[in-house]
Amino acid sequence: MNARVHKTFATDAAGQAGMIPLNPCGETIALDATQTAHLREASGWTIRALDGSVWITQDGDIRDVVLEAGETFVLDRNVPTLLSPFGKARISVRLDTCHNPAQPRRVAAPTLQSGARLSIA
Repeated sequence: MNARVHKTFATDAAGQAGMIPLNPCGETIALDATQTAHLREASGWTIRALDGSVWITQDGDIRDVVLEAGETFVLDRNVPTLLSPFGKARISVRLDTCHNPAQPRRVAAPTLQSGARLSIA
């Protein structure tokens, strides 16, 4: 599970920061209206809007996906993806094949891409 996150904030004068790992069992990302999250290699990862609304755009996909709080979308392309909040938003990003020891393990879980990376600008 080698997922990575790259965080760059619009207010950061230094520009881009390095890649940091994303936890397949879940990361919570808080964004404001001036930030956009950039995912790479995230096919099979689930995006959940915890608070606020988020617009999801997968490169080359003509669909516009907008999630309201409580809604989810599973990324179905292994292409660059943008998560753009409408105002402030909190987003959960997780790989559905992650096993939580407190829950029973699924049988025959699908093989999914685990090298997702994220940046926030």
